[in-house]
Amino acid sequence: MLKIVAAVRRKPGMTHTEYLAYIEQVHGKLATDNPLQLHRYVQNHAFDGAYGSGDRPDHVGVFHRDSVTELYFTSPQAMAETFSAEYNRTVIAPDGAHFAELPTNQALLTIETVLVPPPAAPAANMVKIMMLLTCAEGVVAAEAQAGWQAAHEAGLAAAPAFATAICGLTRSDPQDSGPGAAMAAHFGGGDQPPLALLVSIWAPEDALANFRRYERSVLASGLFHRDYSYFLFTREVEILAPRMDQ
Repeated sequence: MLKIVAAVRRKPGMTHTEYLAYIEQVHGKLATDNPLQLHRYVQNHAFDGAYGSGDRPDHVGVFHRDSVTELYFTSPQAMAETFSAEYNRTVIAPDGAHFAELPTNQALLTIETVLVPPPAAPAANMVKIMMLLTCAEGVVAAEAQAGWQAAHEAGLAAAPAFATAICGLTRSDPQDSGPGAAMAAHFGGGDQPPLALLVSIWAPEDALANFRRYERSVLASGLFHRDYSYFLFTREVEILAPRMDQ
């Protein structure tokens, strides 16, 4: 399914708690009041994560993220109608300046593929791990995307305790052309290395201690940039459930 992803950093002067409350209770309500052609809306509230490898003393290009937004659409036409609607242009879009540090947003249009269906009603201890992967130097996006499955399988073999705990798995492949890619610019964003792949993994919280072995194995594949790739531990908050009327 078509999905726009936006990894967002809170604006200066806001605490993480204030930011999460605002996007769920205020910004989220703007969407549910008038969802237009939006099919599903998920906010992923980050509570931990690691950014880059830590090998570079200057930490260039590494930004913390407070949440990741996922907007689902049933077709390119539905997406275009939503972003061009007056309500979006005059109400929803301007609200971003009230909570987001817009120049550092990282937004992209993707196609999501479900590899292991996540639980329909996640338990209270369920965590959604989001790996935002950037190509290594000399590697193009198509190569990184094609090679991820083998890197993933190697990661599972390296971290068997984590592998057995996985309850859901999706991959979201960026689309770098077409009108939808331009619509992602609605979220702002600066000159940052483009993401090659977003991988989401659902697992119980007590499995997180074993995740790092998996993550390090995936990065050891050489496909992904160790300084610009990062991961987040998040709680999934469904703002708008999948609409049955579409």
